Amino acid sequence: MKTHITGTGMSDRRAKGQNSKPTIYIMVEMFILSILVFFISFAEIRWLTVLSAVVAIFFFIMSSLPRYKKIRARQMKKHTHNNIHT
Repeated sequence: MKTHITGTGMSDRRAKGQNSKPTIYIMVEMFILSILVFFISFAEIRWLTVLSAVVAIFFFIMSSLPRYKKIRARQMKKHTHNNIHT
C-alpha cells in the first residue's frame, strides 16, 4: 500500500489564516458613511455637507477604528489550549 502525501511544500494546514471579516466590516462602514455624506450633499447646502462630513469623520475615528483595532488584537492573541507537554 502506497502512502498518499498531499500538500508537500505548502504551509501547515493547521495554521490559522487571517480572518478578513473585520476588514470587510470597516470598509462597509466607511462606504455607508461616504454614501450618507454624498446624499446629504444633494441638498446643496454647503454648511450641512461640511458638517455631515466632519461628523462622519469623527464617528469613524472615535467609533469604528477603535472597535476594529480591538477585534484585530483579540484575533491575534495567542491561545494555549493544551499546556500538558510544556
